[in-house]
Amino acid sequence: MPRLLAIDIGNTHIKIGLYSQGRWIEEWRLATDLRRTPDEYRLFMRGLLLESNVEVVDRAIVASVVPLLTPFFLRVLQSVSLAKPEEVVPPGYGLKVDYPPENLGPDRFVNALAAWELTRRPVVVVDVGTTATVDAVVDGVFLGGAIAPGPHFLAQALAQGTARLPHVMPAIEPWAIGKNTEEAIRAGVGHGFVGMVKDLILKTRSSIGQDSVVVLTGGWSQRLAPYLDMPVRLEPQLTLEGLRFADAWLYAQELH
Repeated sequence: MPRLLAIDIGNTHIKIGLYSQGRWIEEWRLATDLRRTPDEYRLFMRGLLLESNVEVVDRAIVASVVPLLTPFFLRVLQSVSLAKPEEVVPPGYGLKVDYPPENLGPDRFVNALAAWELTRRPVVVVDVGTTATVDAVVDGVFLGGAIAPGPHFLAQALAQGTARLPHVMPAIEPWAIGKNTEEAIRAGVGHGFVGMVKDLILKTRSSIGQDSVVVLTGGWSQRLAPYLDMPVRLEPQLTLEGLRFADAWLYAQELH
């Protein structure tokens, strides 16, 4: 079975997964840093693979929302992949798009692709991290969705837009009434974020069907899930899975 190296280049983090023998055998995460050179990324990538006793992979695929880094990583992957590295550019890969493709981030697209392939039902795809995205897929068609600020942006906006409010690390606390300014901000940002995401999910489900599956991913997914008061399917590897499905589709096209 071919070994696949999948890379999701996000605004805050770069997620890397090594897939072999039917499972993700390695996952790594590093900070997105535009100051690094291609040589630094190549050495870093080779080091990660060598730690797993892998010198080259059979295939490699990238989804990127940071255009400046995309050519860097494609060049890096050429040195460690037997096949030409692929970049995911919507639409295609078995998922139709009812949305301007040039406006659709590859991360949202591959998340939607994975959610559809994993459920094959009307699905609400929720990614909560730097931003919060809530998207809808029905009958193999990406319909669109909502994009909102993530919790760190909300906390940052309060600090930058006011003279006296401090910047606090956001959290979802068990209490809703803060007993000082820092606690009040934490309560407002944390529970406000929960309320925002929950309402977006409910409105999306009211449009595509109340029986639609809710698939949740992203850095805040584990913290958010218990507060949504609805069944959700946690998929922490959703983006990597989407890249795997995209690569499988490309491989099938090559065989034909």
